[in-house]
Amino acid sequence: MRQLSKKEILNHASEIAEQGYSIMEEVIDNKFRIQILNELERLESVRPGGDIPPGPFTGFVTRRWFDLLNDGDVWQQVAIHSDVLAVLPHVLGEDFLLSTMGSAVIGPGEESQMLHVDDGVYQFPRPHPNLVCNTMWALSDFTLENGATHVVPESNKWDHEPVMGENYETISLEMPAGSIAFVSGSSYHGAGANTTEDTRWALTINYCNGSMRQQENLMLGISSERMMTFPKELQNILGFKMCKGAGHIFASEPRKELTNRYGKGSTKDDYLDVRNKLHSKRIKKEIDYAPKE
Repeated sequence: MRQLSKKEILNHASEIAEQGYSIMEEVIDNKFRIQILNELERLESVRPGGDIPPGPFTGFVTRRWFDLLNDGDVWQQVAIHSDVLAVLPHVLGEDFLLSTMGSAVIGPGEESQMLHVDDGVYQFPRPHPNLVCNTMWALSDFTLENGATHVVPESNKWDHEPVMGENYETISLEMPAGSIAFVSGSSYHGAGANTTEDTRWALTINYCNGSMRQQENLMLGISSERMMTFPKELQNILGFKMCKGAGHIFASEPRKELTNRYGKGSTKDDYLDVRNKLHSKRIKKEIDYAPKE
């Protein structure tokens, strides 16, 4: 597909700064989009219903799968979509990191999600420079009726987080399948209600400034041997390179020491089959994580 021009890249970065969101229409190759949908269908067969219990914030008929980089290779390419990586340095700085990857598959009858921000975990006074930028992948059309994300324009500039019970004027990020929306981590937003009989298929791929802690502990959740097989672009945003001196091993880029230790790595990880078998107990919080004596 056509790559973004320098002007388009800067326009998206400017829109994120000014209004708190920006949409890139139809930038996901259709063949790739279908690959992702097929992979989500496979995940439904091995970890039915998603990886977290239903609830008022995460949704009661919304399927959210995580730990995706331990699944099919397609997720590696999702994380390093070229147009996304072209825009993010102008939003988060050059040494940004992948923070979390998940699905947001909203079923018919789901209610609207409460408005929230994605950078509240860091507890910095607002407004502040961009710490987080979310990308929302429309794998099916995003419409007002099927739960397109709602955003409060320019709320990224406000000095407080959303107030429970307060009414805010929102817009719906309607976009055709194959599009990606950037949403500033400081913007008030939430999934809309799905009043249709169809499922809204989407991903939420979240990135953060390189000096921030990632929301999903990817460096511990993925084996070092497996990460050594990833593309260099993906390794960089997982923490294989330093951010202004932070994140070193022996005062050097982590990649050097990890290469010495693991070589080219391996995708073999016997725990992944165990992980899937534990799915139902994990959802019910029946797993005893206490160390064995």
